[in-house]
Amino acid sequence: MAVGPTLGTGLFIGAGQALAIGGPASLLISYVFLSLLTYFMATTVAEVAIYSPSRHGSMVANGFRYLPSSLGLATATLRWYSLALLVPYETTTAMVNLGLWKPGSTVAIRLFIITCVIVGFNFLPERTFRGTEQLFTRIKSGTMICLLVLSLSIGMGGATGHDKWGFQYWRKPGAMNEYIARGSLGKFFGLLQCLLHSSVAFIFTPELIVHRAETPVSTSGMEIGDSTDPNIRSELPRTVAYDVVTTAFPYILSSLAMGVMAPYNEPLLSNNGAGGGLSPFVIGINTAKIRILPVTATVAIFLSSVASGRSFLHYSTRTLVALSELGHAPKTFSTRNQWGVPYVATIVTALFALLAFMSVAISSSTVLSYFLVFVNSCGYLSWMVSCVTYRRFRHHLHRRGQSDTYSFSVQPMGTYIGFMVSAILLLANGLVGGPAGPQPGSRASRLVAAYFSIPAFGVIYLGHRFQTMVPYRSHAKEVPINKDAPEGPTGAFHIQRGQPATTPGTSIELEQVWSIAVEA
Repeated sequence: MAVGPTLGTGLFIGAGQALAIGGPASLLISYVFLSLLTYFMATTVAEVAIYSPSRHGSMVANGFRYLPSSLGLATATLRWYSLALLVPYETTTAMVNLGLWKPGSTVAIRLFIITCVIVGFNFLPERTFRGTEQLFTRIKSGTMICLLVLSLSIGMGGATGHDKWGFQYWRKPGAMNEYIARGSLGKFFGLLQCLLHSSVAFIFTPELIVHRAETPVSTSGMEIGDSTDPNIRSELPRTVAYDVVTTAFPYILSSLAMGVMAPYNEPLLSNNGAGGGLSPFVIGINTAKIRILPVTATVAIFLSSVASGRSFLHYSTRTLVALSELGHAPKTFSTRNQWGVPYVATIVTALFALLAFMSVAISSSTVLSYFLVFVNSCGYLSWMVSCVTYRRFRHHLHRRGQSDTYSFSVQPMGTYIGFMVSAILLLANGLVGGPAGPQPGSRASRLVAAYFSIPAFGVIYLGHRFQTMVPYRSHAKEVPINKDAPEGPTGAFHIQRGQPATTPGTSIELEQVWSIAVEA
């Protein structure tokens, strides 16, 4: 699986909340729909990456190539802190998986240990970290396969000695749950909320799939982004399509299996409406009264949470390093120690992990819901900007008279659908915890968590925009511009601070040109 390193509780536990709200049919529909949306968004990002691959990855570089510098910075920063916030999300779900819902010193001690393990792994030499990543990926993939086989065995009656369960929970209490309202409208709201809760398992999956395909890891254990395969343009479309399928297919099977393992009216799925609860797989194993397996499944899911947390910290740290190396963040963030670890960026990014300690004062289930809606809104924003980047990229090619670039069959329609759906999901994200639904925390807190990413994105954009508009004087010599050179992405020969100084595909930034002029 392309997203094996980040395969975690978004699937094992996050889906339990979705099942409790929408029911098994809504959960299955949500996973099928999100898998299709993932393909649309992955191809949107991939088409831009095929034309101008970057060793830093399209998640950062292409935003600055085809968008205004302020919007590119806001998008890259959004992806950095969103991936970083998935670290406390994973540590909090680890607590929920262990049944530690009530705040107290026990939660604090265990959170401290888990956080130290996650951060400690990220200070290992790159070769060692990659080796452990492969190990944890095998553990998580094996866990998912074993749970799928076990659910099939229980459903067919081969593991308990009792009558086979089959799809009895689809009949009673039912295939779709009513949410907020009664009747068909309530089932529609249940499906919509189920879709929102299921999104966390797919958030940033399209970007990560393209990133791993665009900047493959070399056999020598080199870090992602240190080398680019010269044949990447021809292989990337096939790799992206394959990775989407190999990610979506087991996800869809898992959503179907969870509908067999637990009914949507099981209180433990949402901790009696407080937020995150136990995994449907653990609940099903307990109901089947199979010895040892409940503890084994709990430990396996717990390890998945820890492993995903360390992977998300690694990805977010490398995003900050890429920003630094491209000249859009202080150079100190790209400082590395003798083992090649960017320790300054790792320390700064790891500070987000401290947000998990809110569980010391608030129920872990409630904190988990806050993280879920906030990360989801960041992901929807990221997808919308990816669609805008694609349109700017195509406009740039049209102005240059280039039409021979690779294009997926679903494009550009996939981009239009992806933008529209992402906008709708972003606006509907505050639906969580309606009047007749679960109440994870106060209404005001839920709304802040659901929509805070929008003003945060705006502040970063406007702050940088204001900075670039402020006139300033410099004693540096004027850098001559060759007007016979090919036009840049905007079709103009003048250069704006923070934008690329050359055509797409190069990595020379204006900051570098500026520093050369000053030295001259």
